[in-house]
Amino acid sequence: MDRRRIAVCLAGAAAFVPLYSPQSLLPLLRGWVGHDAFLAGLIISAGTFGVAVAAPFIGLVADRLGRRRVIVLASFSAVVPTVLAALSPSVHWLIAFRFLEGLSLPAIFAVTVAYVNEEWQAHEARAVTGLYAAGTITGGFSGRFLSGVAAEFLGWRFGFVALALTQLLLAVLICRWLAPDRPRLPRPAGTQPKLWSLLRMPQLRSAYAAGFSLLFALVAGFTYISLRLAEPPFDLGPGGLSMIFTVYLVGVTITPVSGRLLNAFGHARVLSGAWTVAVAGLVLTTLPWLTAVVLGLTLFSAGLFVAQITATSFVGEAVPQARGAAIGLYVTCYYLGGSVGGILPAPLWAHFGWPGVVVLIAVTAALSAQLGRRAFRVPQPARVAGETQ
Repeated sequence: MDRRRIAVCLAGAAAFVPLYSPQSLLPLLRGWVGHDAFLAGLIISAGTFGVAVAAPFIGLVADRLGRRRVIVLASFSAVVPTVLAALSPSVHWLIAFRFLEGLSLPAIFAVTVAYVNEEWQAHEARAVTGLYAAGTITGGFSGRFLSGVAAEFLGWRFGFVALALTQLLLAVLICRWLAPDRPRLPRPAGTQPKLWSLLRMPQLRSAYAAGFSLLFALVAGFTYISLRLAEPPFDLGPGGLSMIFTVYLVGVTITPVSGRLLNAFGHARVLSGAWTVAVAGLVLTTLPWLTAVVLGLTLFSAGLFVAQITATSFVGEAVPQARGAAIGLYVTCYYLGGSVGGILPAPLWAHFGWPGVVVLIAVTAALSAQLGRRAFRVPQPARVAGETQ
């Protein structure tokens, strides 16, 4: 495997090492949040909300400054708010630093997806997108695992220190191995697509709504299952919770074949099948046995990872002349879903516990699959207002 592909994988990891890592630290943060599920969810959602705020603009910036340059700078800058999080004097400062973290991350993953679709042909780009997704999964697991293990022995602040060191190492490797952008013909003045023109496209609107539902489900699922597993009969601490997130690693083996699934069955069928697997896994997690919970979370993760590749690749292929802007908007909707997923289930959790959260996610899955059946047909190169032939 060439270094350019490895660098794409590492970029995926760099974006997701810090994003959800506080989920494994929630037991130790109870000194601040107590049993306030809303505040616990807000620690997670602050990062995803920062992503949603920055994402629409970073695609346009990368189209002008160059994708590699933006990815490398963002990889290094993401280290700073992680260090600040370790120094937080209160939960409100921690939430603020998590928001700053989120602002820096779209410049890594949204731009990397655009980079992939620009540097490889469509049949190759799907496979490379799968490799990128494997990196995001590894990063998501590593962030939770490293922070949880460090916190178990040294306290939650050292959990953030471990994350910062990991991010710095990834940034150095990305800087060394990510190849320069291929030369592109300059766009005539006034031909840059407008964000509003992208939102007028029905296929993209449905894709954005589907993306919203995907991260809503992932954040809601793993945030509130963490709260459940920290209580009887499981009583897991940060170390135990970090081990639960090894279920993410199943995605590393599944996502590389997602490109072949998409080529064989198409976006709509793969999305529906992936959601079916995810919801089946959630049903298993309602059983009072840790083995069933682990198996259920494995299926839940695998289904959502395949669904995410499906939605991301569709957007990248649907608007070849405006990939940066189109993917930036997708990322905004995706992470708005994650922001809502951290806090919206709190009332259901308070009144119905984990089964109430499961029902909410299942309803979301049904709506997302229906959107996919309407919109995720074989994408044809679409014209956007302001583009030329």
